[in-house]
Amino acid sequence: MKRTLAAVVAVLLIVGIGVIGSTASAGGAQAHRSALPKVGHYEGRDSHHRHIRFYYGSHGQVINFRVEHTHFPPAHVQGDKWHHTCHNNHCTRGHWINDTTVNGHWNISTHSGGDVAFSARWISH
Repeated sequence: MKRTLAAVVAVLLIVGIGVIGSTASAGGAQAHRSALPKVGHYEGRDSHHRHIRFYYGSHGQVINFRVEHTHFPPAHVQGDKWHHTCHNNHCTRGHWINDTTVNGHWNISTHSGGDVAFSARWISH
């Protein structure tokens, strides 16, 4: 009786682990994959149709972020996004929605206009 019970428990454990493993695999296949930002130059427009441009480097930073002729500070990218980064009241933040497209916001905190949305796409290395 004890051997039969032990065998049943062993089978249930093996089946349970198999179910958990297959669920994890299926979930992993369906899970959201972080975008892997493509190194290079990006250009786009903000919600007021102003020209946005910047460079994302292999060193993990957004540099030379500009709205028209206004410059913004470099920002350190973590994974597929950079958090709110400011210098001299010029602020940006953004995230890649895929490997070559970035959505985000910029603002100049001394102006009352608030956050301005932008979208930019990779154009070249």
